[in-house]
Amino acid sequence: MTTKVALYLRISTPNEKFGQTTENQLPELTSYCDRMDYEIVKIYEDQVSGAKSRERRPAYNELCKDAFLKKFDVVIAWDVSRWGRSLKEFITFLADMDDKGIGVVAVKNGLNTSSSSGRLMMKMISLMEEWNREILIDRTRAGLSRTVANGTKLGRPKITSPKMTAEILALRDEKKSIRAIAAEIGVSAGTVQRELRKAA
Repeated sequence: MTTKVALYLRISTPNEKFGQTTENQLPELTSYCDRMDYEIVKIYEDQVSGAKSRERRPAYNELCKDAFLKKFDVVIAWDVSRWGRSLKEFITFLADMDDKGIGVVAVKNGLNTSSSSGRLMMKMISLMEEWNREILIDRTRAGLSRTVANGTKLGRPKITSPKMTAEILALRDEKKSIRAIAAEIGVSAGTVQRELRKAA
């Protein structure tokens, strides 16, 4: 049974003068498919930054939807950077394709999640991402602990004070509206309402 594949081509900014076109990726991918005896059923092509969200990369978005419909068995790109700039996003993409039983190939990097070595590589990438996330969490916690130890209070600074509350109450007694009080004191209407409720 012939393996049906989709190709994904992407460049950030087209520039023919410097060879920045998706056409440069196509020969390598079609040659790879010929060697593997794959049938190319569709080519998806974006000319947009990989930092953009899935919704702002129309071809990538369409590819993900077609993968859900199982229109192909494997999706192939030139290298992993074509899927996006973020490791987290790439991991999510790999997991989504794996859930649908679709292999992912990055020709330049030698990644093929349809093979046993490729699946091992996918697990290693996932572990690296998890490890990186744990390091960031630990660093954040350590930073917060140092901040508290140094006597710095966490959270947003208070914008009200007893003096300000007294001014709010005095202006209310003058029958001024909440909006007028907020404008005069220089705080939001929500802050005025909160202080009035606390004083009630």
